[in-house]
Amino acid sequence: MERFRRPILNFVLILSFGLIPAIICQFFINEPVDRYVHIRSFRYGKDPSVIRCNRGDRLHLTFSADDTGHSFFLEEFDMDVKVSPAHDEVLVFKTSDPTSKPVSTKEVVIVARHAGILNYIVSKSNYRCHTWCGPMHAFEQGKLIIFPNTLLVFSLGSLIGILFLWLIGIFRKVAISNNADDSKSGYTDLLKKSNLLKWLVKSRWPQVILILFTMLMIYIVILTSVLGTKVSGRNLGVLMMWTLWLFLLVAILTPLGGRIWCTICPLPFFGDLLQRKSVFTPEEGITNKYKNRFYGLSLKWPESLNNNWLRLVVFLTLATFSTTLVALPYISGITVLLLMLIPTIMALIWELRSFCRYVCPVAVFVGTYSKMSTWALRNKSQKVCDQCKSHSCELGSEEGWACPYGLNVGELRENIDCGLCLECTHSCPNNNVSLFKRPFGTETVSRNYSEAWLAIALFTISIVYSILYLGHWPEVRDYVNIMDKQNWGLFGIYTLIVWSLSLVIIPGVLYVLSWLSAKLSKGSTSIKTVFLTSSGALLPLGLMLWVAFVIPMLFVNKTFIIQSASDPFGWGWDFFGTANIPWHQFLPQFIPWFQAIVILTGLYLSLRNISYTWASRLMKPAEVLRISVPIAMFLIGTTVAMLVFFTN
Repeated sequence: MERFRRPILNFVLILSFGLIPAIICQFFINEPVDRYVHIRSFRYGKDPSVIRCNRGDRLHLTFSADDTGHSFFLEEFDMDVKVSPAHDEVLVFKTSDPTSKPVSTKEVVIVARHAGILNYIVSKSNYRCHTWCGPMHAFEQGKLIIFPNTLLVFSLGSLIGILFLWLIGIFRKVAISNNADDSKSGYTDLLKKSNLLKWLVKSRWPQVILILFTMLMIYIVILTSVLGTKVSGRNLGVLMMWTLWLFLLVAILTPLGGRIWCTICPLPFFGDLLQRKSVFTPEEGITNKYKNRFYGLSLKWPESLNNNWLRLVVFLTLATFSTTLVALPYISGITVLLLMLIPTIMALIWELRSFCRYVCPVAVFVGTYSKMSTWALRNKSQKVCDQCKSHSCELGSEEGWACPYGLNVGELRENIDCGLCLECTHSCPNNNVSLFKRPFGTETVSRNYSEAWLAIALFTISIVYSILYLGHWPEVRDYVNIMDKQNWGLFGIYTLIVWSLSLVIIPGVLYVLSWLSAKLSKGSTSIKTVFLTSSGALLPLGLMLWVAFVIPMLFVNKTFIIQSASDPFGWGWDFFGTANIPWHQFLPQFIPWFQAIVILTGLYLSLRNISYTWASRLMKPAEVLRISVPIAMFLIGTTVAMLVFFTN
C-alpha cells in the first residue's frame, strides 16, 4: 500500500488545484439574457461555428442552408433541426425519439442550462450535421460554450498543480535511476505469474488464430470500402479502420501492450509464409541455419536506408492524404489492399521483414510510442545471454525461426526495435526470454536523430489532426478538400505546412530550445544530448494528444458502427436489426473532460520524464531545473493551447 501513497497524494493535490478555482468560478455568472443567433449551414461548416453564452441565457436560433439539406444536431439538448434551402421553416426532431412527430417552426428557443449537477460541470457541447451533404460531411460541426467554463478553469488549475508538483519533485532528494531497463527495476515477469499467458505466448496456435482473425477483418475492410456505400459515415470498412481500429490501437493496444498489434498484424503473414514454407514447423534454411531463406532473392536491405527516415516519409505521405482516405471509402480500401500486397512482394526480394522494419507507416506510431508501453519483451538474465554461443534468438533453432527483425535479445534495450513476434520465446534454448510488465513511460530519451524526428513528427501530426478533424473552422478544411471542391492549390499549401512543421519548424524550435538549455545548464552537456532528451520528453504528451484525438472518433460514431454491421455494404440489408437505429453519441457531454484529463496526464508524465532523465545523470536540483526549463515551457505552452482548443 505504501507504493500507492505518493501517487494518491499527488492526485489529491492536483485535484485540489483544479477544484478550488472551478468552484469559485461558479459564483461569477451574469444574469441570463436573450440572445438571437442565426446559423447558416453550408458544405462543410456552420456560421457561426462557435456560440458563446452564459448559463441560463435564452437562445433564439434561426437557420438557413446555402446549398443542400443540413441539420443542427445537439444531442445534449435533445434536438435535431432539419434545414432545407427551399423553406424558411425547419423541422425539429427529438434525438431521444426521432420517430416522434417533428415540430415545424421558424425559430427554435432553448435555455443554455443542463439538468442537475451537469449544469455546473458541462460547459461545452458540439453541434453537428446529421444530413449527408458530401464526402466531408462528417467534419461539419461547431461548438456551444456555456460560461462559466468549469472545465477550462479546472484544467488550468490542475495544470498549475502539476507544475507545482514537478518543481517540488526536482528539489526532493529521491534516488532516481533512468537506466531501469538494464536493471529491470520495477519489472515483473508476466509469464512467471500467469500460466495462461505463458501458454498463449509459448503456443503458436493463439497467435496464428488471431492473425487469421485480423486478416479476415482486413478483407472485410477492403471489400466493404471498395464495394460498399460511398457515404463514409455508413461504410463499414471506413468505420472499422479509422474509428474502431484506430481507437484500439492508439488508446489501448499501444499504451498497454506496446507493439502487440505487430504480434497479430496480418500484413507480413504471406511474406513470412513464402520465406519459411510453413506456419508451425521451422526448417533449416539454405545457409544451414534457421534464417528463413527458402524463396526469394534474400537481398540485404540497403545500408543507407537502414534507419527510420523512409518510413517517416511514408507515414507523412499517408498522413497528408488522411482526409481523402477517410472521406472516400474506395481510396481507403485500395490503400489497405496495397498494404497487404507490398510486404509480400518485398519478402521475395529482401531478407526478413523488410517492410515492417523500414517501411511500415503503422510501425512509426506503434514503434515510437511502444517506448511508453507497460509491456516489454526482454531477457530474464543478461548473464545467460552473455554466455550463449548459439544466438538462437537471432539466428533461429529447431523450435523457432530467426528473429524477423534481426535482433539478439541480449542486446535488446528499447521497445521500438522489437516487433513482438514472439519467435525468440520459442527459439531460445535456455528459456531466457519473457514478457515483463513495467511502469508506464519507462524509456525516456531518443537514441538518435531519426528516432527524434519520429517523435517530433508524431507530436506535430497529433495537433494537426485535432485542428483539422475536430476543429470548428471550415476554412481549414477547405485546404484538404480535393474530393468535391478540387482545392489542389490550397492542398499544396497544406502539404507544405504539414511537412515543414514536422521536418523543419518544430525540430528547429526544439533545437533552439536545446541550445538554450545547454547554455543555461553551464555544464558540458552537448546540444545533441539535450535535443535527443527533449524529443523523448515529447512522447508521453504526444501519445496522450493522440488519445484525446481518437476519443470522439469512437464516442461520436459508435451508433454508425452498429448500423453498418447490420448493413455492411449499404445495400439495404439488416442482419442484426440495427441498420436503422437512431444516432446516439456515447457520453457526448463528457468527451471534453476525457480529453482534458488525458492531456494533463501526458504533461505530468513528460515533465516527470525530463527531470528524471537529467537527475539520473547525477545533476544537482538547480542544474536539473535550468536545463529542463526551456523544453518544459514548450510542453506547458502546448498543453495550455490544446486545453483551450478542446475545452473552449
